[in-house]
Amino acid sequence: MNEWLRRAAVPGVVTLLLTTACGDPREARGECRGTLQGEQVDWPIDGEYSRLTRDRFGVIDPLLFISYLPDGQATLSDFGVDIELVDGAAFDRGDSPRTAQLVNTGAALAPEEGSGVKRWRPTRSDSGGSGTGYPERSGVPASGTLTVEVLANDHAEGHFVYRYASGDELKCTFDIPTPAAAGSVWDGAGDGDDDDDDD
Repeated sequence: MNEWLRRAAVPGVVTLLLTTACGDPREARGECRGTLQGEQVDWPIDGEYSRLTRDRFGVIDPLLFISYLPDGQATLSDFGVDIELVDGAAFDRGDSPRTAQLVNTGAALAPEEGSGVKRWRPTRSDSGGSGTGYPERSGVPASGTLTVEVLANDHAEGHFVYRYASGDELKCTFDIPTPAAAGSVWDGAGDGDDDDDDD
């Protein structure tokens, strides 16, 4: 490369990298509050894990990975859900929020037909290990709802509610960015594509 091109290119590349990497990153916000097993809880969202992944080309359905940090309360160290929405779903603030009912099937909660929610997969970590499913002590909620208020290119906002037969109820709010909007430009997820989707 001749000297003139090198001098012209380097500031342009540096500007591009700084603009991408040093923009104003969005942070995941939210909490899970209510009563579980008769105990008042107020769990912060896991700001590192909770993300929206979506593919700008529409090959992969929007996925919401949401996790909260109970810090040992109710014997849990992690509590959350992975949600797959229908491809092409998008709506802005000011549009009517989309609410889907979550129906108890005996062993799980399932989104109602035609709700726009393709998959509802609860996650948890406790003394017995980690994985999918509900905590053994609380069991499957009697019912639930998911309300999505915003599903944009760079973030998703909303909340879900679990209602238990005991009368306990949890309301978990979320405002989660894509990896790119969170400033994760070096992890290969900057385009919002999730190459690890194996379900």
